[in-house]
Amino acid sequence: MDQFHSFSDTKRSNSQYYIRNYVTAVCIFVLITAFYGLTSCQKVISIDLNSASPQMVVEATVSNKPGPYFVKLSNTVNFSEITEIPAVTGATVEISDSSGNSETLVETSAGIYRSGTLKGTPGHKYTLTVKTGGQTYESVSRMPYPVGMLNLEVKREADNGPGFGGGSGDQSVRYVINYEISDPGEYKNYYRFAVYFKNGIMISHRVFDDQFYNGKIIADDFELHDTTNFNPGDTVMIELQSIDRGAYNFFRTLREGAGGMSFLSASPSNPISNITNDGLGYFNVYSVTDRMIIIPGK
Repeated sequence: MDQFHSFSDTKRSNSQYYIRNYVTAVCIFVLITAFYGLTSCQKVISIDLNSASPQMVVEATVSNKPGPYFVKLSNTVNFSEITEIPAVTGATVEISDSSGNSETLVETSAGIYRSGTLKGTPGHKYTLTVKTGGQTYESVSRMPYPVGMLNLEVKREADNGPGFGGGSGDQSVRYVINYEISDPGEYKNYYRFAVYFKNGIMISHRVFDDQFYNGKIIADDFELHDTTNFNPGDTVMIELQSIDRGAYNFFRTLREGAGGMSFLSASPSNPISNITNDGLGYFNVYSVTDRMIIIPGK
């Protein structure tokens, strides 16, 4: 199990590719929207794509799993520079909790800050403070309690979608995770599924809440991504994260903007951030219930 949660800098960077590239996606959307707007106008308008001021992007997590925990800091860039996302170095990064514990994280590589003795405890409130360039960015989040029951079943199904058969005469397949959660009824709950495979790379995710199922059994399913990389007998980690509302809003709007909606949508926006001072990104404080599954054969 530890192989899925060692989170070296490289593994953590890989597992968060959805987050790392969302600023780039927004920049591309702005360019496309500008182009289509110009083609419908008679007057020629000169648009400066490099005039936006940099904004802080924070990617930070604390969980009830053993640390260390990581905070990644970077800045947004102009359109012409989207291939090089600048790391924010030399910042002062501190995480404190409601029990009076506080720790200043150590920068282990450019823009990557690591905790030492910090421990995540359900029910505790955590405050992230980042100071850099004369600015202070903060986020506060209380760690929810983990769910008591999580049942999983993986099914191998025929995939009748685009690319059926793969042109080889063999019918393509997909893998679907059926799950059941015993939702606590005492408070509002928000969830995120993260799937780890091959050295901790995250290949799938899903966010939802208990709006219609508070205190009940939540039963649903989702499809595993990158199924062409699976072989019968492969081990996959399914992690159910109990997250707070701030992190839920970020991942929900990230999924809608970068995954579920076209870049030609009429309502472009950055994901909703829980970072103050106009910072982008997220501070995800969560508890974990996880299970291992085995990819089935025929």
